[in-house]
Amino acid sequence: MPIQVKDSKQKVIPIQNIQFAGGERHIQVPADILNSLKGTVQVQAKIANSQDLMDYLLLENVLLHQGLEIDLEIPYFPYARQDRICATGQAFSLEVMTRLLNINHEKFPQQRKSIKVWDAHSGVTEKLLQENTHFFEIENVQPSEMILKNASLQAYLTAQESVLVCPDAGAKQRTKAIANAVNRLRDDEIGMVYCEKRRDPITGKIQNAQVNAEDLTGKTAVITDDICDGGATFIGIAQELKKLNCQQVILYVTHGIFSKGLKVFDGLVDQIFTTNSFPQIENPKLNIIEFSRFSTF
Repeated sequence: MPIQVKDSKQKVIPIQNIQFAGGERHIQVPADILNSLKGTVQVQAKIANSQDLMDYLLLENVLLHQGLEIDLEIPYFPYARQDRICATGQAFSLEVMTRLLNINHEKFPQQRKSIKVWDAHSGVTEKLLQENTHFFEIENVQPSEMILKNASLQAYLTAQESVLVCPDAGAKQRTKAIANAVNRLRDDEIGMVYCEKRRDPITGKIQNAQVNAEDLTGKTAVITDDICDGGATFIGIAQELKKLNCQQVILYVTHGIFSKGLKVFDGLVDQIFTTNSFPQIENPKLNIIEFSRFSTF
């Protein structure tokens, strides 16, 4: 289920979703259960499309009308990649998204609502949530926390022959934070490899990738990033890493959309790690990291 609700005793609250013939969405929570709820409810909303977003906003309206407080987890924050206007005629989509999450609180400004997101694309998400919403608490769960929950991925990162690959200039701060977390588990500091990429600002397509290293013979290269959509960034980087004689290429992304499937990585990426923020199809090279800030989700 994209959206799950639990009461203060961790009991699942049933939700009925309906779509009318005209396309409108409808949410129904059983009245007897709703009337028994008190205090704070936990909501995990795995929003993958506009329908999921509308369903959450309708559910939130129900819960706030009932006088409840909401502890919300949105693993993949929608529109986080559209965190600025890149060309004339484009919308500032992330700004719109954060304002939407405030629409119900305009009527219920005193009711507490917190939000947890996983590895948001940039600091702009947190900034706009602070500016545009009435969330009392905002947390952006850091990727290192999810990465180090997986023993296999941790083993790759702590091995002496491993290097950590930063995919582009915008990911430097994020990659350094991951390196700092990994280094606390190592006897030495993990090697860092920085990459550069050029993207068409209109189409968003990757034009080329460059790995700033000379020879990586015998190395295990671990690429980390927040999102993999079609995979063009990582295909280009993996091709360059293989030319530099990497023994293994490992990919970690917090949010695995994989819109073109995993076959695009055949012969280039040996193992892929991602969280459960999106549903996945079983694949021999895919490793799912089960994660939630809520202990029972």
